[in-house]
Amino acid sequence: MKLYDVNAVPKPVRRLYALGKWRLLRIPFALQYEAALLQNAPIERLVQLLPTPTKPTIYWVELKKVKLHASLHYQPGKLCMEGDWDINMTHPLPSIFKPAPKSAKKWDLHETVRGMFLLGKTYKATPQYASMVEAVKRKSVNPPQGCRTMEQVHLYFRQLIKAFDSMQKSGYLTQEELGMPSSGEIRLHLTRNGSLCLGGGGNHRIRMAEILGIQWVPFILRGVHPALVVQLSQQYTLPPHKALAHWLTSNFPIIKPKASEAHLTSHGERS
Repeated sequence: MKLYDVNAVPKPVRRLYALGKWRLLRIPFALQYEAALLQNAPIERLVQLLPTPTKPTIYWVELKKVKLHASLHYQPGKLCMEGDWDINMTHPLPSIFKPAPKSAKKWDLHETVRGMFLLGKTYKATPQYASMVEAVKRKSVNPPQGCRTMEQVHLYFRQLIKAFDSMQKSGYLTQEELGMPSSGEIRLHLTRNGSLCLGGGGNHRIRMAEILGIQWVPFILRGVHPALVVQLSQQYTLPPHKALAHWLTSNFPIIKPKASEAHLTSHGERS
């Protein structure tokens, strides 16, 4: 099977595999967390062990509220991310309607989406294509997007164009609506002050949505600073998992807002 030929595996199989993997990875933390709860462990200890939910919960957020982005690495199955990542590793998320300098984080990705879907360039004229081709030539061990051959590179960009066309025609559909695993949704993180940060999943999609004027996008929470969870747990006098869930459902709808279903006539213009 080709490394990037996702269509080689039936969608139902992919969904089951992704959900099974998600649940399996959380088990060690879930068991420790439940044991710590029974032992009335301090909040700080509970937060360290807080697992991801049994199944990814889909929330909806106004696109304009996602103002940060970063390349973040997190421990699978665990929700809280210790350290000063939210201070030292986050960057302002630039508007797709403005060019990004080469010094900017994820510059090549930004300029690729901007070039293809806003300026009308062919994908072969984008910086992301150039870097992917170079990786193929070097036979990189860890190539961008997992593309090790030129055939896979071209397939990747065809899928990118297909995703944009679908979004333009039907609005923003969840991964589940597309028949894909919900764990592949846009991945957002929460800083210690509750700001949303775009992580390693959904960078292209969120920029496409901005081009099309889509107001609401779905996401899963993949990481949160422990200081925020401690604060919420103390504020609501609830265990960490319940406090965080309460705060999330109070701030982000779990049902697709009607505004996000409006069809678009052209870039950023609603019918």
